[in-house]
Amino acid sequence: MPIDSFCLSRRVRRSAVMAFPLLLVVLGTSACQVGAGRVYSEADYSAHAARTKQAGVDTVARLLPTAQLAGTGPGARPEAAAREESSTSCVDDFGFDKDDVTRGEPRYSWTLHYATRADYLTAVAHLRADWKAKGLTVTDEEPWDRPGKPGLPGISTKDHGIELSLQQAWFGDEPTVYASGQCMRYHQQR
Repeated sequence: MPIDSFCLSRRVRRSAVMAFPLLLVVLGTSACQVGAGRVYSEADYSAHAARTKQAGVDTVARLLPTAQLAGTGPGARPEAAAREESSTSCVDDFGFDKDDVTRGEPRYSWTLHYATRADYLTAVAHLRADWKAKGLTVTDEEPWDRPGKPGLPGISTKDHGIELSLQQAWFGDEPTVYASGQCMRYHQQR
């Protein structure tokens, strides 16, 4: 008669099966906690947000032909036309951060108006050449075609940890410049 090499009682096997998923959760959350990274000061985060916004402002300023900024009159400055975007990817889902620690990911956008599609495509070509001249890697962003309306092709790059793009708006048809900084954990002043 063969001997069962796994001769544990049913109760022990059931306990092991029930405990295994719990063990995976504990190990997984421990790994997330270790990988959470450095906690910066609020001043560091503010400086990162300012660099992110300035990178977007510089991108808008480099566009040729110049676009009109949405919601502004002719000659408006990009600094004033920046819209702060919210980020749902930079949150503390598991509650690892202490009470005085928060997370932030600075993101800004500028909605543009061009007189023609050809003007927009010229701006994309000019910005691509500008970024390549700076030694940046440029990635094509596919257009989002809508029924009866062709989408706008775009480009993106990463410069000193800040993602920049000129593309069709994520939830619309307008040409838009996006500047997205990195997610940072920082001490929040109270």
